[in-house]
Amino acid sequence: MCVEYFRRLIGDGRYSISTADEARCFSALFDREVSPGEEVTLGELMPRPKPNRVFDSPVELFTAGLPTPLLKISEAPREAYAKLEWYNPFSASVKDRTVYYLLKSTRGDWVVEVSSGNVAVALSALGNVLGKRVKVYLPTAGRYVAPFLEYLGAEYQILDVSMTIEALELLEKDVREGAAHPNQFANDINFLAHLRTAAELDWQLSSVGKKPNYIVAALGTSGHASALGFYFGVRYGARLIAVQPKDWIPGIRRVESGMKWIKMVHAEIVEVSLREALEGVRAFAKRFGLLIGPSAGAVYTAFTRLTAEGTYVMVFPDSLFKYGLMLEQFRQVSS
Repeated sequence: MCVEYFRRLIGDGRYSISTADEARCFSALFDREVSPGEEVTLGELMPRPKPNRVFDSPVELFTAGLPTPLLKISEAPREAYAKLEWYNPFSASVKDRTVYYLLKSTRGDWVVEVSSGNVAVALSALGNVLGKRVKVYLPTAGRYVAPFLEYLGAEYQILDVSMTIEALELLEKDVREGAAHPNQFANDINFLAHLRTAAELDWQLSSVGKKPNYIVAALGTSGHASALGFYFGVRYGARLIAVQPKDWIPGIRRVESGMKWIKMVHAEIVEVSLREALEGVRAFAKRFGLLIGPSAGAVYTAFTRLTAEGTYVMVFPDSLFKYGLMLEQFRQVSS
């Protein structure tokens, strides 16, 4: 990948492009054609919100609707901010960011993917907007999103497997028949999309004179957590606290299940159980009135255990509103 080029851009704030390889890397990052001899700056990755909040298309709603809100939740000496990613418009989750750039980089008008939830919804919605036929394989745990996919008109199949990655081999038949596989687990566009997320977050924090010491994020594909850890590690020496499930939490996985980008950063791995994550959801709701999703609850729980002073940033991938069936099942099992 183009990591060393990006490291210099993030560290210096600008980069003078001299080779075709560098131009290729920065074209992918900036989502435009970049040429040798051009100088690019980090500022180009920062958001340019429309002040009147009137949008001419669903795509502009996403691209010019950024940034998603950053909410201050505690004061110094452990000052903390939460990035509220359910404000993304298509899947109401952080996965809009990943899927938008995955689809733009994927050739053909038929795409197939495996997903346990938010990627499936984002693919189905953005597939409609970008003119792509979408087929999704869902593990059993992802069946709660099936009604959303039906309304969006996507094809889907629920499989008798427990993890998303177990279903990857089933895509081969579709690919042989002409489908394109964006591959959220291995496509480096996933990581690049969240370097843009990191720049957006940097823009927000800088507006209030802050630099993060710690990034707390959950591990799924590891795209957003690793990109934020990489960006803020290079720029400010921040430390990544990466949250994995002790048992099972929808949307996040353990490191040993296989994830590509977490290897690029030094991260402290913290474990949280589903029960602890939902206790975090409840505690956050009682204090702030916001119903954060289970993975966000895991991130918040991890934050409450940390004692070091400094400025913390948490990524809350989604809200609680997709998870009614899961919550009812958990209540029945727990009672």
